[in-house]
Amino acid sequence: MLGNKLQSTNFIGNFLLFLLFLNTAFLYYSFDNSTVIRGSTILNQGYGGSAYNAQLINGASISTLDRAVGSGAVKFLASLSQYVQIPTIPDTGVTGLTFAFWFKMSDSQPLSRIFDFGNRLLRDNIMFGLSNDSDAALALGSDIYFYEIQINLNDNAWRHAVWTMDRTGYWQVYLNGVLIAYLEAKIYPISLPRAQNYLGKGNFANEPYLNGAIDEFYMFKFVLSAMQVQQLYSEGECECEQALFWSCFKIRYYRWYVFNRCRTFWM
Repeated sequence: MLGNKLQSTNFIGNFLLFLLFLNTAFLYYSFDNSTVIRGSTILNQGYGGSAYNAQLINGASISTLDRAVGSGAVKFLASLSQYVQIPTIPDTGVTGLTFAFWFKMSDSQPLSRIFDFGNRLLRDNIMFGLSNDSDAALALGSDIYFYEIQINLNDNAWRHAVWTMDRTGYWQVYLNGVLIAYLEAKIYPISLPRAQNYLGKGNFANEPYLNGAIDEFYMFKFVLSAMQVQQLYSEGECECEQALFWSCFKIRYYRWYVFNRCRTFWM
C-alpha cells in the first residue's frame, strides 16, 4: 500500500513537472486546428506569446489526416513555394538552445529546409534540412559549422528530431528519441536578431522548397535533457485511446491522453 502511494505521488509530481516543462518553450507551434487563426495565422503557444504568431504563406495548409501528434500538422508543396514565416527573433540567449520537431520529407530536392533562421545568405543562419547529397544535415553560422546525418530521411515517413546546443559549443542530435551524435568543438549561435525565419524554406537564393510536413515545432532557450527529449518523442509513438484520462502502464512510465495530447510521465 505504501509503495503504491509513493508511486502515485511520484507520478503526480512528474505530471506537474512535465506541464511546467512544456511552458518553458519560447516558440511552440502545434499546428492543431484550434491554433489556426483567420485561416493563415498560427498561434505561438510558447511563452514568447502572440508576438511570434506565424504565417502560412502561399497556401501552406493544415492536414488533419497526415500528422504525428494532436489534430493537425502543416503540409508543404514545393511546387507551390509554400512555407511558414516566423517574426523576427531578437536573440537566441546564452544559456543553451534546443530545436525539437516532427518532420517528413517526400521526394524533397537537395538543399531544401525543414527550418532556416537567419538574416539572408550566410548571415548567422541556424538550419536543418537536406544536404547536397540529399542526406539530412544541420548547419550553423556564417562560416557554416556542419553535421550530416547519413541516413535517407527523404522517404515520406514521420520522424522526430531534436538538436541541442550548449553555450560551450557542444551539439547533441537525437532522432526518434535516440542520441545519434554528440559533437564537440562546434559553436553556439551569436545572440543577435534574426529577421528571416522560415519553416519549409531557406534563406539562400533559388533554394528548393520543402515537399513534406512539420508537426510540433519547439524552440527552447536551454538544453533539453535526454529524458525530456524522450517525453516529446513519446507523444508521437503513443497509441493511447483519445479519452480525457485514459491511462496505461508500460515499462517505466505512464502514458495518459490529456489536453488532446498523449503525455508520457516517467516514474
